[in-house]
Amino acid sequence: MLAMRFPEDLRVPIDNPLTGARYELVRADGAARGPEALERLVEICNEPDIYDWLFRELLGGRPYSEGKAREFLEWSGAGWSAGTHFVFLVLDGEGRIAAACDIKSNDTVAEVGYWAGRDHRGVMTNTVRALCALAAGAGFGRLFARTKAGNLRSQGVLLRAGFARVQDDPDGHARFELPLGP
Repeated sequence: MLAMRFPEDLRVPIDNPLTGARYELVRADGAARGPEALERLVEICNEPDIYDWLFRELLGGRPYSEGKAREFLEWSGAGWSAGTHFVFLVLDGEGRIAAACDIKSNDTVAEVGYWAGRDHRGVMTNTVRALCALAAGAGFGRLFARTKAGNLRSQGVLLRAGFARVQDDPDGHARFELPLGP
């Protein structure tokens, strides 16, 4: 485990090539707090695609709740404070949560994850590219991601962001890797 460093005031512009909209990638520990952030997280995480791929099994079919959104934001802040994991939010032009991505550990080889609201289709490839550049600058050597076998849209994001598909995990998840070092 390493002491990874990211700027405190991180603000990375992200362009959506499908819509021309401009977004901003920020650290989750200092952004989007309060009732509107919780409401937005609940709304997006209950969208059918996101819910089905990420939360249905985890939550046993129960809806993603405000309590889960609060836990997510607390977990996000705790990760930054302890330097154990790093959650970023993508904010739209009005400063509202549009997407999220994270680096799940402070190991030199770390897993990444991400999701984007359906109204923000097209923003994730450039977001993942920006996340990878930040990770390289912070000292990570390689990133990997796992998707469920049928999640072709997520797999497309990874391929467009420069990841290569490698041998799938024994549990059937598709595995992708991106070396960041020399």
